[in-house]
Parts: sequence; C-alpha cells; structure tokens
Amino acid sequence: MNHVLAQAFIDTVTARLDHYDHTAQHGTITALEQTARSGIPVLTAALRTLLAQHEIDSHGQCDACPRPWWRRRTPCRILHHLHLLPTDPTVLAPATGRHALRPRT
Repeated sequence: MNHVLAQAFIDTVTARLDHYDHTAQHGTITALEQTARSGIPVLTAALRTLLAQHEIDSHGQCDACPRPWWRRRTPCRILHHLHLLPTDPTVLAPATGRHALRPRT
C-alpha cells in the first residue's frame, strides 16, 4: 500500500469514527441503534485484530511493537494503553515518530 492509498484509508476510517462520535453525542434513538448495530461489530473486529497482532509472551513482550535492532522483542506499548481505555480514553498520548507527521483534522 503506497502513501496515497494509506492516506485515503486513514481518511475513510477517521470519517467513520467521526460519524460514530457525532451520532453518539447528537443522534436520535433510531440513529444510535443503527450505528450500534453496524459500528460495534466493526470496532470490536478491529480491536480483536489489533490484540492478535500484539500477542504477548509470558514477559509482556510482543513482536509487533517498535524495538531497537538488537532486541528481538520489546514490552508491548499498545496493551499498556488499551487496558486504561474503558475507564479513561484520554490516556492515549499524541502520536510520535512517523505517526506524528499525519496532519490532525
């Protein structure tokens, strides 16, 4: 996937998430029900895929997280942040590294 397709994908996902947020805050009961029926399975599938990619060993390390070249595995940062999401979604820090270059909308 080149950077143009990747950006188009990111824009599409961001628009869908913005729609979910807007519907959750301002939608009617019918709109909330429709969004829940269509959106929750998509979001749970995405979260399950993320968790599968960041499968950890008995030491809490995974192959997917960035690491120095000399280390085979590193502590999983995704799981560190995800366990706090159900209670405090503001725990996710702003993007750093290559992800910080993506413009915020």
